[in-house]
Amino acid sequence: MIANDSLELNTQENKKHFYFDAKNDFSPPPFIGCLLSDKDGKTLASLEVYKGALEFYIKKNMKDKSRCEHFDVELIPMYFSALERFSEEINIQNVPCINLKGTNIILHSIFNLDHFTVIFFLNPLVHIKQYENLIHNYFIKLYEEYKSVFHNIHKLSSIDFKNHLEILGMEWIKHLNNLFLEKFL
Repeated sequence: MIANDSLELNTQENKKHFYFDAKNDFSPPPFIGCLLSDKDGKTLASLEVYKGALEFYIKKNMKDKSRCEHFDVELIPMYFSALERFSEEINIQNVPCINLKGTNIILHSIFNLDHFTVIFFLNPLVHIKQYENLIHNYFIKLYEEYKSVFHNIHKLSSIDFKNHLEILGMEWIKHLNNLFLEKFL
């Protein structure tokens, strides 16, 4: 409960620290966030630079209000899970990731984690290849540290763990953004 309150209070504050474009509109930070899901596409946690960032940047340029209102971020991991399973069915071996690149956002999924899938949301100017080892190592260590909890994450009592993951993730995403900015600015 306290974690959610602090995330809500920091949302507006965090937005102020990110990049404005010439039209005085928010442009996406390098790393917006990621969805962590199980291999069936069920979202385990949403690690975002600030609470609501993924949905904000996805919906930002949607012209159709109906699409905007009916948008469900939970469908994204299910879509990637279906692609991963389809790849296995048609015997495409060792698919490490899938990228979907638009003009406003990049979706980059990482499948080569044994127990879950990570789907990153990035600014289109970011080349994730330079950060893949750092990202992969973070999730491997996270899984090793919380292995028993990950195996039981779908139980109702795991809400506290999900909140804990999201707070850790917020700090880590901010760290990735700082690394990017130090390197390129």
